[in-house]
Amino acid sequence: MSKVYLVPMTAADSAETVEARLRALWDSAGLSGCFTEHDLAALKLHVGEPGTKTYVSPGIVRVLVDLLGEQGATPFLTDTSVLYKSPRDNGVGHTRVAHDHGFTLQAVGAPFVPADGLNGADEIEVRVDGKHYDLVAIASGILQARSMLLLTHATGHLGTGFGGALKNLGMGCCSRKGKLRQHHGHQPRIESAACTACGTCAEWCPVDAIRIDQVAAIDEGRCIGCGECLATCRDGAVTFDWGIMGEELSERIVEHAVGVARGKSGRLACVTVAMNITKNCDCLGVSEEGLLPDIGILASTDPVAIDRAVLDLVVERSGRTLEEMSYPDRDGRHQLAYAEEVGLGVNGVDLVTISV
Repeated sequence: MSKVYLVPMTAADSAETVEARLRALWDSAGLSGCFTEHDLAALKLHVGEPGTKTYVSPGIVRVLVDLLGEQGATPFLTDTSVLYKSPRDNGVGHTRVAHDHGFTLQAVGAPFVPADGLNGADEIEVRVDGKHYDLVAIASGILQARSMLLLTHATGHLGTGFGGALKNLGMGCCSRKGKLRQHHGHQPRIESAACTACGTCAEWCPVDAIRIDQVAAIDEGRCIGCGECLATCRDGAVTFDWGIMGEELSERIVEHAVGVARGKSGRLACVTVAMNITKNCDCLGVSEEGLLPDIGILASTDPVAIDRAVLDLVVERSGRTLEEMSYPDRDGRHQLAYAEEVGLGVNGVDLVTISV
């Protein structure tokens, strides 16, 4: 079993209480050992889709930035572009949303830097030799950072039943190509009504599989499904069949998490906020009510164990699983079992509760 530390907290706690309890959690979990002087330290978070209100607060982020700075590290906030139509589907829009939601340099003490660049295509292929992938496409800024603080908001999830540290690590840290590979099993297609025949997709296609006539057309025999056209099209004309869900999606996420974690051995700290736990992840642009009373904030250096702790605590506090309250046809624990199988961590918890 791996140690996971919990400090009870609610979303209504004062800023002074939040700081005192976070500092106690940081010290108890020994997270400072993951960071050294001069580290460019990625603080991977989710800034929230416009319309969502339950993302991790800038006040929590400010304390964590201060703690990283006290280790001599140089922290930056980061996330990656999304596949769906959103202001966060490119680096400029994503930075604006971060600013609008309070994650400014002045407010939290660190800048927001998109890890996958302007169009979500700045990536490095990492070999994992998994069941589903030999190579995974990880955002270059994530891999180039020397250390990382993985800040996660625990929620339900339509595809896997649970969105925790593993999902933040595997899906949240990859490029748009990586997300595409996780979600779909087919090649892209062009929606003629949306296509302006601008030629950008053809210009960026690495295998010259796209020709431009009245609209863009994809040669399915040449297409390799890399997702470059999705990353560069600004008109929403490239679409995919999002056919991968459930256990297979969980495994695909985990194999991408392996690609991130292998480069951060001894330098990955996990903090999970188990407050305002909603049915859907923070990508859904609506305001949702929490499914159960706030639990608190957890910390560990094991992303598998911290996810297990959250799921166990949900059952302990509510008498029901997170999936029963959100998506009963999903098994959120499958990703934990597979992550342990591939060596990402331990699917067992020695929970330590901290009193402050």
